Amino acid sequence: MNQKVFQSLSDTPPVANAHGQGEKFVFLKQQDTQTGLTQFAYGRLIPGEDVQQHLHPTMEECFYFITGEGEYKISEVIYIIKPASFFRIPANTLHALKATGSEPLTFVYFGIAT
Repeated sequence: MNQKVFQSLSDTPPVANAHGQGEKFVFLKQQDTQTGLTQFAYGRLIPGEDVQQHLHPTMEECFYFITGEGEYKISEVIYIIKPASFFRIPANTLHALKATGSEPLTFVYFGIAT
């Protein structure tokens, strides 16, 4: 188990988002902790990028948006994303994310095993 107590975004290499678009900077992975945390990361989508509709059967996610604008489709409801927006996605809930503004959509997020 990794005993991280400090990590800078500038020292964290980007990796491709598992959903094919955007990038993420992973601070903690499931194997780094003995909790139900599956991942804690900083994400970025450039304007026009999107994460197609999907669900996680055994993971709840929480997102806090820092910059940019977008749309978050959760189940059948479309929410408008602006800076300082928070979203909680319950496990087994369909969701899709799209960057719609003129600047990158940036956010921090984490997943919790259910």
